[in-house]
Amino acid sequence: MTLDREEKRRLLKVKLAEAKHKEKRKLIMSAVGIVLCAVLIFGVNKKAAEMTETEPDSWVQETDYRYLLKDIDPDILAEIKDSTADERRVLEKAPKAAVIKAAKALVGSWLYYLGEPAFPFAAGIEGANHARGKPFRMRGKIVDRREIGSGEEKEVWWILKTAEGETFRYIDISAADSIELTENFVLADGYFFKYLDMDFEEKSFMAPVFIGRELRPSFAPAVPITEPSLEFLTNVRDHPIGTHNNPTKLDRDPYLWHLLNVARTVGHDKKLHAKAIEDAIVLDENTLKALAKNPAIFRGRMFELGGMVREASKNQLGENPLREENISSAWIRNDLVGTNLTHLKAPGVFDFGENKGPIIYHGYFLMLWAYEDTKKNRLRTPVFVVIDAEAQEKITPPFAGQIVLMFLVIAIVIGIFLFLLIKRDKKASDVALTKVAARRASRRKDS
Repeated sequence: MTLDREEKRRLLKVKLAEAKHKEKRKLIMSAVGIVLCAVLIFGVNKKAAEMTETEPDSWVQETDYRYLLKDIDPDILAEIKDSTADERRVLEKAPKAAVIKAAKALVGSWLYYLGEPAFPFAAGIEGANHARGKPFRMRGKIVDRREIGSGEEKEVWWILKTAEGETFRYIDISAADSIELTENFVLADGYFFKYLDMDFEEKSFMAPVFIGRELRPSFAPAVPITEPSLEFLTNVRDHPIGTHNNPTKLDRDPYLWHLLNVARTVGHDKKLHAKAIEDAIVLDENTLKALAKNPAIFRGRMFELGGMVREASKNQLGENPLREENISSAWIRNDLVGTNLTHLKAPGVFDFGENKGPIIYHGYFLMLWAYEDTKKNRLRTPVFVVIDAEAQEKITPPFAGQIVLMFLVIAIVIGIFLFLLIKRDKKASDVALTKVAARRASRRKDS
């Protein structure tokens, strides 16, 4: 009988311990809930007050690959002399052969990688030894063409004049006929050989000589312009709907480059930028319909348009009048003005605001471009050359902050109420257990 009583007493203690443990756990969970609600309120308020943060630029260490371009033997280059008039009448055979060998392996990508090094004309003869045997990217207008030698030894000697008025000679070792005297401007990649005195049009003059693989077509540098020429843009022709045209062909369109010139000039000048966007036409649904119906009257006009970037890219270019290495393109969509995409262009590497939400742009209207989408739908899209991109301010619905705050306050009140309720129940439970224990103790005394 005693064992049964002791066993019951032990079991009662175990149950009491378990009950206290459960009550303690409930109190802890309630406290944690209240703390989490407080932290959540603090976080929401802090987030609302923060400015939009930009992601830090990723640091990338670039490897220098210039060692892959082999230097010409300096001992051979030392044999080249051009400090006196007599020396500038001589072509050293062995050094020339060495430079020709190097020029045969010189591709345009090397000059691009090296940053398009320009020849130091201002240094003159004094700087010849420092520049000798190094590759340079030259551009100029063709002045004269002469063929020297025949067969495998045939060379074409060109006289070219840069946009700055500097004259130089270029030995074309390929002797190609791809360049005609009618070309306005050419690209001449080659190694500097020496200064030579030569006769041309009954005059003798000194000029640097370069040796390269071939000349390639180029463009005279464009003069910066501050506003579109509406007269020039009257020649633009919009595509008829139903045709398919590759948007990359735009990259060679002279009218596009005209607007790219304006965009680059205006985009880098605060005063010009402010003036350009002052009377910008807002591209809404009605304006888009008017533009589609009569695009010619909007050609070259400044527009303000918005949308979400669906796709953005940059294309590496060849020769162009702006000497830009890249041209940037993007497709944006704004459901408020229609379901069709809008095509954007910009000079250089341009940040269209991809993955930054709605963006507001200012840009010049170029043309309507016809194409077929991936579902074979025949569409036309307006093409704009943009000068800026700004993230659209996110508009919070009225009373959204108050609603969130009210919800969190209610959650905290409920948490506090549960905490007090559990605490009251625990207190009542402790009182009841104390009374039970007192009655049992009284019974043991009586027995």
